[in-house]
Amino acid sequence: MRRLFLLLLILLAIYIAYPYWTLYRLEQALLTNNAESLKKIVDFPAIRASAKAQVAGGLMEKSQELGEKRPVLGDIGEALTKILGPSVIGGTVDSLVTPETVLNNPTVVEHREKDEGFGDYMTYAFFSSPTTFRVDTKDPNEADAATITATMSLDDFRWRVTKVRLPPLKFMVPTVN
Repeated sequence: MRRLFLLLLILLAIYIAYPYWTLYRLEQALLTNNAESLKKIVDFPAIRASAKAQVAGGLMEKSQELGEKRPVLGDIGEALTKILGPSVIGGTVDSLVTPETVLNNPTVVEHREKDEGFGDYMTYAFFSSPTTFRVDTKDPNEADAATITATMSLDDFRWRVTKVRLPPLKFMVPTVN
C-alpha cells in the first residue's frame, strides 16, 4: 500500500511539473532559434484560428461602437468589416503567426543575443483545469503593458500552447468622440 501511495505521489509530482517543463522547453526553443521545437510546443494552426476570431470580434465591436456614436459611419464600417474583414484579417494573421515570425520578434532576438530567459515576463502560471494550464505574460519594462494570456492544453499526454488571448484592439481603430 505504501508503494502504491509513493507511486501515485511521484506521478502527481510529474504531472504538476510537466507544464513548467514545457515552458522551459518553449523558452529554450526561442533562445536557440529552433523552429522545429517551437512547432512541437506551439499549435500554430489553433493559435491562428483563435487570433483571427479575436481580431474579427474586436474590429466588429469597434465598428458597432462607432455606429452608436456616428450611425452612418458605423453602418459603413460594420459592412466593410463584414465584407473585407475575413480576408484581410486571415491573410495578416496567417503571415504574422508563424514560427519564423515569433523567432524573429525583436524582443526574442534581443533575449537570444543576451542569452537571457523570459522568466521576468511571466506574471502567472498555473492550472485552470486538469487539462488546461494558463500563463500570463507582461513586459516588465513597460508599466502600462497589456497582459497576454497563453493557454496550454494537455493533448495525447503532451502540453501545447493552443490559444493566446490578445490585448484589446485599441490601437487598430481610432476613437470617435
